[in-house]
Amino acid sequence: MNLLYNFSVLILLISCSQKQESMKHIFYLHGMIIEIQGINAVSPQFGAYEYTSIIDSLKATGAEVHAEVRTENTEFYEFGKKISKEIDALISKGVTPEDITVIGASKGGMIAMYISDLNTNNVNYVLLGSSSEYSLKTFDFNMHGNILGIYEKSDTVAGNNYQHWIDKSTNATSFEQLQINTGLGHGFLYTPNKAWLDPARKIIMGKD
Repeated sequence: MNLLYNFSVLILLISCSQKQESMKHIFYLHGMIIEIQGINAVSPQFGAYEYTSIIDSLKATGAEVHAEVRTENTEFYEFGKKISKEIDALISKGVTPEDITVIGASKGGMIAMYISDLNTNNVNYVLLGSSSEYSLKTFDFNMHGNILGIYEKSDTVAGNNYQHWIDKSTNATSFEQLQINTGLGHGFLYTPNKAWLDPARKIIMGKD
């Protein structure tokens, strides 16, 4: 009886371990306005940043969502190192790098770029409105992993394409870019808009 019980417990533990290892993980890094105003942030130009709705939409993929709200005193590089270490910790537990996706919006996308430069694992990255004149002049990243850069045609804040980063990122396994045209300017990343969410879902789920 005890032998049968112990065997059953072992099978259950193995099953739980396999489930953990095969689970998809998303790290969502929000835009700067959340640092300043919190999760109920509202831009006079772009409207409400629908943070909760974005997180709920990402959870709907079935993935485990890691979403830490940064504050104004968050140090850019230290936060990036922190997330990189959390990614390494998941991989050390058996999660494959391809089952981890970092989605960064605006400033969060710039942090994601830094993580991709720092972390050599073959993780997925989705960059939303992150190629701005500021990022082009400030950073010198050579990114790793599978990267999708999404930029909005009407975005006057960070609507540059990602060709500069594609050319620089010789360490990347793949780096594709996608222009969308919602007419929402930089506000396209303030909501779980299908124009960016659907391509992101394909990356998360590992579908072409």
